[in-house]
Amino acid sequence: MRLRVFRSVALAVALAATVSACDAGDEDAGVRADEVCGRFARTPAVASALAKLAGTERFNEALSEPKEAVATLRAADGKFSPHDDWAEVPECLLRAPEGGDPLVTLYFREALVILKPQPDYFKDYTYYRTGASAASLHRVVSIYFRCRMTKPEKSVIINARLERESKVKLSGKSEVDAQMLVANTAALKMARQLGCEGTDLSQSPPRAVSGLYGPR
Repeated sequence: MRLRVFRSVALAVALAATVSACDAGDEDAGVRADEVCGRFARTPAVASALAKLAGTERFNEALSEPKEAVATLRAADGKFSPHDDWAEVPECLLRAPEGGDPLVTLYFREALVILKPQPDYFKDYTYYRTGASAASLHRVVSIYFRCRMTKPEKSVIINARLERESKVKLSGKSEVDAQMLVANTAALKMARQLGCEGTDLSQSPPRAVSGLYGPR
């Protein structure tokens, strides 16, 4: 009887240790692409695009500053110096599960003006129909959109920017499309959090309208 009880206790301890080890392993493996940064990439298409850009399906999001990003934009009032215009907050900063350098970062800031497409840049940029102005090029995306808030009541211009620093070698239309899809989805999430109206952000994957990979 005592031997049977001992074996039962030993088995329970062993199972607990196994479960604990599995939990630790899952934690070490990082956060899935569809769960990072408030689950903005929860749809399969966006999660797949994010994983493609980063070169991994699991992330460390510890250096993200979502609350500060929202608070900074809520406090935006259009009264700032040119120097302040470039202040931005890494709303979503993604690294490999073990840490290291950023792979993909999404920044948000208040903007002074909306930068429109310039013909001189068409050889490098692809422009998309979303927001007031949107462009994607190798490793960078910039989206400008207007935001009319009710709490507090005001209108501001917001710039969302994606920077891809991963070592994954991507190029061509698939790269700029994937970058724009991820950035636009993050912008939509931010607009919902702020209660923005009149953003003109595309609810579907943004379509290229001109530039390097635009319609011919």
